Amino acid sequence: MIRRSIGTLLLAFSLAGVSSEARMSPMAGDTVGAECSVGPRVRSSHAYLRAMIDEAILRSSTFRRIVDAIDATDGIVYVEHGDCKHGVHTCLVLNVTAAGGYRILRVIVDARQPDWDVMASIGHELRHALEVLEDPGLVDTARVYLFYAQAHQEKDRPFETRAAIDAGFAVRNEVSSFARGRLN
Repeated sequence: MIRRSIGTLLLAFSLAGVSSEARMSPMAGDTVGAECSVGPRVRSSHAYLRAMIDEAILRSSTFRRIVDAIDATDGIVYVEHGDCKHGVHTCLVLNVTAAGGYRILRVIVDARQPDWDVMASIGHELRHALEVLEDPGLVDTARVYLFYAQAHQEKDRPFETRAAIDAGFAVRNEVSSFARGRLN
């Protein structure tokens, strides 16, 4: 409860114009410094994940479109290092926090994967975040849970969507093509 209250206050300060050096991630408690060059709606306090987001924006038009679409919503997505349940390397946490007119979502990433896997996985989970943010009625955890549990199941993969699967594959292919192009 204290962490959520502090996070809400910090978000309010950041929205009121407090410098980026003074901002903190309400989810991770780590300072988000001025070096964070990702879009204002996709953020991370983890330097490696910020670098992977920046690289994916550079290398993948699919990733860039997803970030741009998130930027056009009322959402803020924090991408942070951590462990997901159920043996997966990345996940969209189904909790939604409303603060200052924004819906705040979290993506958890196991950053101990190869770079291209991290970029593709983040793209996949950001697509899930966009699915939530595109529906203004998804304002709390229960509604997001029902959204995925009822309407968006991919065969044999609950809580999975075709759009997110396709986004992950597209990001991986674009990142690989970019790398191959630079080697030639």
